[in-house]
Amino acid sequence: MNLDGRSGVGAQLRRLGTWRLWLTPGMGVKRYVALAVLGALLLVLGAVGLALWSFGEERSAISEPIEQLLTSTDWYRLGAWVSLLLALLGVVVSVTAVASLNRSLLSNWLPHPGDAARLLNRRLQLARGPRVVALGGGSGLSNLLRGLRAHTSNLTAVVAVSDNGGSSGRLRAEFDMPAPGDLTDCLAALSDNESELASLLQYRFTRGRELRGHTFGNLLITTLTEVEGDFARALKVINRLLDLSGAVYPAAAQPVNLLVTKASGEEVEGEEQLRQLPGAVASVRTVPEAPHGLPEVTIALLEADLIVLGPGSLFSSTIPPLLVPSIQEALNRSRARLVYVANIMTEAGETDGFDAFDHVAALMRHGVRKPDTVLINSAPVDPARLENYRSEGAELVAGARERFQEAGIAVLERPLVGRGAFAQHDSDQLAAVLTELASATADARAGAVRRPEAALS
Repeated sequence: MNLDGRSGVGAQLRRLGTWRLWLTPGMGVKRYVALAVLGALLLVLGAVGLALWSFGEERSAISEPIEQLLTSTDWYRLGAWVSLLLALLGVVVSVTAVASLNRSLLSNWLPHPGDAARLLNRRLQLARGPRVVALGGGSGLSNLLRGLRAHTSNLTAVVAVSDNGGSSGRLRAEFDMPAPGDLTDCLAALSDNESELASLLQYRFTRGRELRGHTFGNLLITTLTEVEGDFARALKVINRLLDLSGAVYPAAAQPVNLLVTKASGEEVEGEEQLRQLPGAVASVRTVPEAPHGLPEVTIALLEADLIVLGPGSLFSSTIPPLLVPSIQEALNRSRARLVYVANIMTEAGETDGFDAFDHVAALMRHGVRKPDTVLINSAPVDPARLENYRSEGAELVAGARERFQEAGIAVLERPLVGRGAFAQHDSDQLAAVLTELASATADARAGAVRRPEAALS
């Protein structure tokens, strides 16, 4: 036995002290526990009464006063009803006590304790959802997460951290840390209280010489990085603090820059400078060349049912996380179904003239295995929105179905474009299709014979 009280009697005393805490004044526990005990006693008394009424003739072991009661006319006439009433009263009292105790305990954690059952049921349903890993950055990834969180809480976002412009660029330069901007958007997207949290995290300061231009979310991540002494640990703390419907991790645990080679052969360093030179991008690599990833990301990729690439800027958001060696290796080894969500529009200075197959070919040139499925929007984009994009040098991404067929890559076409000023994916429709794919893949692993695409036909 240890002499420091950490086992044996010491542990028992500590457990006893914990139970005493539940009985201290103000906890709102004692009254409901007493009420529950009373309800249980009434229920037992009613059950015993019903048993005695049913087997009244078998009373050899019963005392004389009880025998006199059981042989009385009133007992035969009212005994069953009185016993049943006591049992029902016991049930009502017990249920009321448990519900009141539940409400009392949850009132300190939930804004509306009456919603406890609904919230618990929702969490249990989401916990049984498919395991999905989404890689990328920018508005495309946060928009995707916003839809997926309604279907599963087994969700991991792996976010590009190579942004070198704006608030993120200033912070990474001053604090020698990865860019926090896209992480902030994904944290807001996975929060159960997104509207309030998003307005807080994405609040941009407009005053103060040092604060102007920074968002609160970026400053929060920076502050926790300073407190924890490590960017990756800071993100783990934030995941716990915000109680997310999933987890958000940086693709790299260190600052990285992008070194971009244009189709013309010209090179430029930095995501912010990527589109300053005209024409499409040929390739991109990171500086340093082999940034370190997080073990949590590797585990998530190996255990996933579905891995999603895109939508988002191909060379500045989707490909950069895949250049982390541990991520690329885990993705290529994973048994998960790999899905690429094709962009609806090209991007000037990045994917000029690209069709959907060109996007996938770029992924494969950077070391990613062939996707199992490519998801393409089939809904038309109205002329007004197309004209806005054309004025910026962007065009609709062509489907290139024949090229995919020759490469043996399955294509799913679904109406995915959302409403609004921009031709972006509708997060709910996109999430519904991806969730069906993930569920069908999980079924196939469990022995189902159908292919995931067949489940969506």
